[in-house]
Parts: sequence; structure tokens; C-alpha cells
Amino acid sequence: MLSPSQKVSSPSIIEQSSNLTTPERVREVAENPDRVVRNLQITQSYHEFTLAFDEFLGHRDGAWSMFATWVSKQVGHFIRNEEVPEPLRQFLALDVQQRRLGLPPLRRLLLNKPFLTYIRFTVDDVSYHLADGNRLVYANLGALFADFLILLRSHQGPDPMQLDAFLNRLSDDPINGEEIVRAFTHFYHAIFETNPQIKAERMFMTNILIGLHEQVRLQEALDRTFQAPIRRALDDPQRHLIPLPLPSLLRRTSATIIKRLMGPLIRRFEETLQRVITASLLTFATPTGQLDTDQDIPPLPNGDMYPDALKRLTLLEAQDLVNELDYTPNTTRGSGARNWRQLGDRMNYIVDYFRSRQQERALLQAPFTPEQADAIRAGRLPAGPL
Repeated sequence: MLSPSQKVSSPSIIEQSSNLTTPERVREVAENPDRVVRNLQITQSYHEFTLAFDEFLGHRDGAWSMFATWVSKQVGHFIRNEEVPEPLRQFLALDVQQRRLGLPPLRRLLLNKPFLTYIRFTVDDVSYHLADGNRLVYANLGALFADFLILLRSHQGPDPMQLDAFLNRLSDDPINGEEIVRAFTHFYHAIFETNPQIKAERMFMTNILIGLHEQVRLQEALDRTFQAPIRRALDDPQRHLIPLPLPSLLRRTSATIIKRLMGPLIRRFEETLQRVITASLLTFATPTGQLDTDQDIPPLPNGDMYPDALKRLTLLEAQDLVNELDYTPNTTRGSGARNWRQLGDRMNYIVDYFRSRQQERALLQAPFTPEQADAIRAGRLPAGPL
């Protein structure tokens, strides 16, 4: 239940005129070259879509954008380099006391200033790839959500012809076009469904299919994020360990020698760095608590794994989806992801997370204060903690 200070209110006329749910505004956000502000706008836009869809869904079941709001907000910490550097500093043990006590050879090597520069490059690369994935998914799904809202607002009851016209445009999507058509088919019918059980199951299928579509689209960006590209940076002429104006041939030769001499240490560093980034990235905060994606989904406040409407799935397609994507169907035990780079592991976690929290009303809380949201809509970096 939301507290009085957390209750969702309808936007004012002024807010509606500047909201981030119209096709034009979605396009502006996706094309914003400032990745920090763009991420904030994406997060705010997902929240505004959530509130808009909540009106149509009857204030009970949340849409995919409800979950995306909090994931996008977590990604924002990395995009702004607020969260990655601290675990890296802990890994490198850069405090004075540990220097005095002595460090293993690997960390002593990494304490030299040139190599620390490469760690900064890696952090920047993580930020860039996460921002790119954030934009990529939003540019696609934000546009679909905006068009879908226009469709919903155009009529008061089911209209198969208008639905077919909308779905025909989606089928051309080169990435999982079939899944996204199925998702919005269920979404549309859930809007007009009067049976609460069937409505909940249709929204569950909607969210899972959109989640699958999103995760397939994200795969390349995630691969790049987790690669910890120290060796790739060594080959980059704009990023070089030796701060001297050397000829390109000599510089390439020097980089090759460094990689051969330091190869085992670099590999150990990359492996450790991947673990550090993975552990930090896969912990995210929601209004109901912190989630670690390598751990099983915690129970709801009442101790149940799922809300009543989703404890026993009655629709065959919903059962098939769970059996296909969930390693341990119909229980949150075993939901923790072993390897987030693997699509199957991600979907195993996501299926249980969406099913467990689909009716968690606290997730409709605003991700930013009203003053911050106004600045974000206007394309400015707001004051205060984000």
C-alpha cells in the first residue's frame, strides 16, 4: 500500500502539455546527445507511461514500463559514473594503510598512474555501453508505447480493425517482431478484460514478451559492458599507456610487448573487474527494497511468492511461457541469475520478478521529486541526489 505521501495523482494540464509520452517527445528524448540527461528523461518517461497505462488497466496490474523505470534509474548511476568507481577503488585497495602493509604484485602494478588511466577508460566504456543500451531499448519501446496510448485514447471499447492496423506495423520489427505483436495483443485485450484473473495473466504475458524483446535487443550492449576492455583500450591509438609522442608503428609494437609481458596480470585484472562490475550492476534499488539479481526473488511482504491472481496460471499460453523461460517454473526458488550475460539466465530471473511484483503498487512511486521531474522534462540536469 502507498502512504499518503506516495499516492499517485493525475498530471495537471501543464504537466500533460510537457509529458514524455507523446511520439514527438519520445523521439526528442531518444535523440538527445547528452547521455546523462537522456537517461533521466527515459526514466521519467517510463514512469509517465506507467501512470497512463495504470488508468486504462484499473489500478491493479502494472505494465512493463513500471519495472523499466527502476532499472533505468539504477543504470543512471553508472551512466553518471556514480557507482562503478567505488567498487573499483575497493578492488584496487588504494588506501594508504594497505599501501603500507604491502600489496600483491598485481595490485602494485595497477597502482601506477598510467594503468589507473586505463581503469578510468574501462569505467567510461561501461557508462557508454549502458547508456547506449538504455537508449536503444527506449527508442524502440518508447515509440511503441506512445503509439499504443494514442490507439487506446481513440476509442472506448475493443476495435479489432484498429488493433490489427496497429499490430501490422509492429510485425515489421526485425528483432522478435512476432513476440512484440503477441505482447501488444495481450496488452490490448487486458485493457478491456473484465475478469481480474485473466487480466492479470494477460498483463503477465505482455510484460514477459516485452521483456524478452528488450533483452534480445540488449544483448550486444551487455556483451560490451561485461568485456572489461583493457586490452582493447591498449590497441586504441587515442588511449595509450606511454604518454610520449611515439610513431604509430612504435606505439603498436610497445602495446604488443606490454600485452605479452603483462598478459597474465591483465587477464586476472579483467576477470576480477568483470566480477566487480557485475556485482555492482546487478544490484538495484526499488521502492520496496534492494534486489540482487544473482539471488532468488525475495517473498512479498505477506510471505507469498506471487500475488493471488498469478499463483496458478489458467491460460495455456501463460503456462507455456513460464515453462519455456523459467528454469524452476511456479516457484521463485532458483530464480537467481548465474550469468547475467546469458539471455536464458536473465529471463529466468525476469519471469519470476515480473510475476512476483506485477501488483506491487509501491513501484508506481515517482522516481524523482516534482522539481527534478520538471527540470528533466525541460532537458536540464536537476539539483539534488538522483
